[in-house]
Order: sequence, then structure tokens, then C-alpha cells
Amino acid sequence: MRGVEQIPWLYDALCAAMEWTGLARWRAWLVGGAQGRVLEVGCGTGRNLPRYGPGVELVAVEPSAEALAVARRRAPGALLVRGSAEALPFREGAFDTVVSSLVFCSVSRVPEGLAEIRRVLRAEGQLRMLEHVRAEGLAGRWQDLVQPLWTRFAGGCHPNRRTEAAVEAAGFELEERRARGTMRRFVGRLRKGLVS
Repeated sequence: MRGVEQIPWLYDALCAAMEWTGLARWRAWLVGGAQGRVLEVGCGTGRNLPRYGPGVELVAVEPSAEALAVARRRAPGALLVRGSAEALPFREGAFDTVVSSLVFCSVSRVPEGLAEIRRVLRAEGQLRMLEHVRAEGLAGRWQDLVQPLWTRFAGGCHPNRRTEAAVEAAGFELEERRARGTMRRFVGRLRKGLVS
């Protein structure tokens, strides 16, 4: 069964509704701080791509061929590559900024994906991330309960991941954190001594 995330028109409709309720401002923040050579991991249908400024050299990677076809229409000037977070086809230290937007809830092997981001990010670069995470208390227990069914319905999305903790465990220091409900946005910088 294909999940919602693998049906581009349906995923776009859901994202449009979320953007209307405030996600658009968070997306603007996410790409607004991106500088230099930028890699967007998991660009999906390319909803972020037209938001990048003119000084950015943009490369985006996405595993779904159908989503990439939609993204190409949104950003014909961007270099779009089919691939996964766990095996980025780029050299070490190739990017000044790595952007990830609502992606790591669905990455199959989170530690490997974050290690790849660490590898391709230059030493002074930044990871800019927007993600939903596991709530605390009763809401978090509810997410744990519905996770198997939700993951199947959504095509791989895990509503109960602790992504901030995973990013820190991968060697990043988090700054510019902001939370709204289960949504998080932050900048991650490589911890000194852990640069690939």
C-alpha cells in the first residue's frame, strides 16, 4: 500500500492546508537562512525550492521519481538528484548549508542519514531542520500507540520520533530552537572535534 507521502497531489494538498495554518512562515525561516551551496535533503514535491534566494546554489535530493517530477516543474533551475538521505551522492564537505523539512520522520535509518549529512556538510556549515516530533506525556503515548497504523497510512512517517535528540546524538549542537506543539525548527552546527 502506498502511503500519503508517496502520492504527490495528496501530499501537496495536505501541505498546502498546513502552510495556511502557519507552516508557510516556518518554511520561509527554514530556507531564509540558507547560504552558499545548499543541499535540501528530501525535497519531496519541491514546496521549499522556489523560496530560496538568488545567491544560493541549490541542489536537492529526493528518493521518489514522482515527487521529483513535480519538484522539477516548481524549480526548473535547481539541480535535482534522485537518492536517499542514507546514501548522499556527494563528496565530503560539499555544502555550506543542509536543509531538511519534514523528512526525518520518514527516513528508514535515521543515524545513517544524519551521518551522511554530517559528512557532506563543511566544518562551519549549518543544518537547518523543520520536523514534527514525539510529544511528552499522554499525547506522546498516544503517538506511540497509533504509530504502526499511521506509519503504514502515511507511507513511512513515524509521528513519535525524537528527532532533536537524534540530531544531537549525531554530533550537532542545536541553536535557534523554536517549538510549536509537536513542530520543531532549529539550526544544527557540527560539534567541535566531530567534524568528518
